[in-house]
Amino acid sequence: MELIIWTALFLPLLGFISLLSTSFFIKRTAAAVVGCSTVGVSFALFSLLLFFYQTEDLTPFSVTLFSWIPIKGIDADFLLLIDPLSLLMTLIVTGVGFLIHVYSAGYMDHDDDYARFFAFLNFFIFSMLLLVLSGHLLLMFVGWEGVGLASYLLIGFWYSRPKAAKAATKAFIVNRVGDLGFLLGLLLTFQTFGTGVVLDICQSLPKTYSQGAPVIEAMTLLFFIGAIGKSAQVPLHVWLADAMEGPTPVSALIHAATMVTAGVFLLTRFHCVYLLAPNTLAIVGYVGIGTSLFAALSAIGQTDLKRVLAYSTVSQLGLMFLACSVGSFYAAMFHLTMHAFVKALLFLSAGNVVHMMHGVTEMDKMGGLSRQFNKTHILFFIGVLGLSGIAPFAAFFSKDLILEEEMKAGHAYLTAIGLLVSTLTAFYLTRAYCLTFKGKSNMDVREASEVKEAPAVMLIPVTVLAFLTITGGLLGFSLKKAPLLEIFLQESDVTLQDRVASTGFHFSSEMMISVFMGLVGFVLSWVMYTKYRDRFKGQIVLLKKAFYIDELSVIFIIAPLKALAFLISGVFDPKFFQGSIQLAADGVSGASHLLQRAASGQIRSYIAWMALGLFAMSWILFF
Repeated sequence: MELIIWTALFLPLLGFISLLSTSFFIKRTAAAVVGCSTVGVSFALFSLLLFFYQTEDLTPFSVTLFSWIPIKGIDADFLLLIDPLSLLMTLIVTGVGFLIHVYSAGYMDHDDDYARFFAFLNFFIFSMLLLVLSGHLLLMFVGWEGVGLASYLLIGFWYSRPKAAKAATKAFIVNRVGDLGFLLGLLLTFQTFGTGVVLDICQSLPKTYSQGAPVIEAMTLLFFIGAIGKSAQVPLHVWLADAMEGPTPVSALIHAATMVTAGVFLLTRFHCVYLLAPNTLAIVGYVGIGTSLFAALSAIGQTDLKRVLAYSTVSQLGLMFLACSVGSFYAAMFHLTMHAFVKALLFLSAGNVVHMMHGVTEMDKMGGLSRQFNKTHILFFIGVLGLSGIAPFAAFFSKDLILEEEMKAGHAYLTAIGLLVSTLTAFYLTRAYCLTFKGKSNMDVREASEVKEAPAVMLIPVTVLAFLTITGGLLGFSLKKAPLLEIFLQESDVTLQDRVASTGFHFSSEMMISVFMGLVGFVLSWVMYTKYRDRFKGQIVLLKKAFYIDELSVIFIIAPLKALAFLISGVFDPKFFQGSIQLAADGVSGASHLLQRAASGQIRSYIAWMALGLFAMSWILFF
C-alpha cells in the first residue's frame, strides 16, 4: 500500500527531473510519452489506492517516509494523509492533469521547448499532489510554494514575450502576499497547538478551544488570506486574468486541477478549525459572494476568449467559498469537482480555436467558426450548458446545492446575489459562444480557408471532459439514499450539516429558480448576440477594465511603493546609509593617521610618551 502511495506521488517528480535533464537532446515524441505516462500511471495508482480504500473498508491513515525536521517542538515528518478528501483531490489533479498532458502533445507541437514544457507540467502536478496529500503543515507549505513556482514557470513559459514575462512576475509577487498570510497562520498554529500534524490539530481542538476564540479567529483569517491569493479572490485576483498570456493548456491546468483550487482545499482540510471561527466564516462568505458577482460582471465586458473563462473561474471559486462560509464544505468540494471537468473542457475547447488560428484570442476577430470547428463548437457548447447550471449537466447539481445551503442558513440576500451570478454566468458564456462560433466570420476569405478543426490528439481529451461534464453530476445524485460523493467524503467529516438536504434527490425552490435564471441568461444572451449582434458591438469599458481595480492598485499601492523605493535608493541610501558608513570609515582612517604619528620609530619620541604616561599615572595614584 505504501509503495503505491510513494510511487504515485513521486512519478511526476521523476518525470520532471528526467525531462529537464535531457531537454536539450530528447526527441519530441519521447518527451510527450514520458510527460504523459508519468501522470497517467500516477492516476492509475491513485485509482487502485481508491479501490483498496473502499473494498478493504479502510479509515483515514498516515504514512511517513522519513523524519524531515527532528527538532523538539516541530518534529516535522514527511507525512502523508490518506483519506477521502485527499484521494478525491489526487484523482482530480492526476485525472484532469493527464488529459491536459495528452492535449498538450498536440497544442505545443510547433514549440521549440517541447521537453521543458512537459517537465514544468510534471512539476506542477507533483507540487499539487504534495499539497493535497500532506499530513503536516510544513510539508503542505512546501507544496503550496511549489505550486506557486510552477505557475510562474508555466505562465512565463514564453519568456521572450514581454507580456508573458510580466504576467508571470505579477502572479508570483501577488501570491507572495497571500503566502505570507499562510506562513503566519502556520507559525500561529505551531505556537497554539505545538504541532503541525493535521489530524492531531483536529483531534485536540474541541478539548482546548470554544467557538469564537480569538486565537482561532486570527489563525483561520491568516489561512484565508493565503487562500485568497491562491484562489484569486478580491483583492488578490489581479494576477489571474494576466496569466492568460501563458499557453492555453497551462490556463486549463491552473484553473481546473491545480493552483486556484488550493485555497478551497485548504479551508476544507481545516474545516474543523473554521467551524469554530464564525467571524472568519462571515468574512469568507462576503468575500466569496462579492468576488463572484464582481468577476461575473467583469466577464461580460471581456473581448478576449480566454479572459472570459479566467473571470468565470474567479466567479465560481467565489461560490465555493460562499459554500464554505455556511459550513457546507461538501457542497464546495462537489462544485470544485464539477468545475474541474467543465472548466478544463471550456479552456481546451477554446485552445483548439486559439491553436488553429495561430494564437488569436480576440473574439472580435472570430465569428462563424462553427463551420470550421464542427466538433469543437459542440464541445464548447456542452461546457456552456454545464457551467450555466442547465439540467442535467454538472453544475446543475453542485451550484444549486450551494444556493440551497445558503438559503437554509438564513442568508436570503446572499442567495439572491448567487442567483444573479447564475444568470450572469449563463449570459457571458453564451455570449462567448455566439461571438466565437455563430454569426458572420470576421476573417477574410484567405484566413478562413486556412482554419480547420483541431487534430485527434487534441479532440479526444476534450471529448472525455465533455462526457464527464454530462455525467459527472451523478456523483452528487441519488434517488433514495445519500449521494455517492457525500458517502465517500463522510470519513473526512466533510458532509452537509443538514442531512435532509442530502438524502436522496429532491426539488427545491432554490433549484427551480436557479435553473430558470440560468435559462433567462442563456436565452437573453443568445438573442442579443445572434439576431441583434450588430446592436451590441459596443463595449462597457468599466466591465472590460474589471472596475479598474488593477489600475487603482497601481495608483494607490504600486506607485507609492515605487516612490518610497526611489526615495530610499536616491536620498536615504546615498546620504544617510552610505554617508554613515563613509563617516565611520573616515573616523577610523583619521584615528589610524594619529596612531601612525605616535609610532614614528624615533626613540626620543617613545621616551617622551613613556614619561608622559608615568606622570599621568602618578597624578592619578597620588593626587
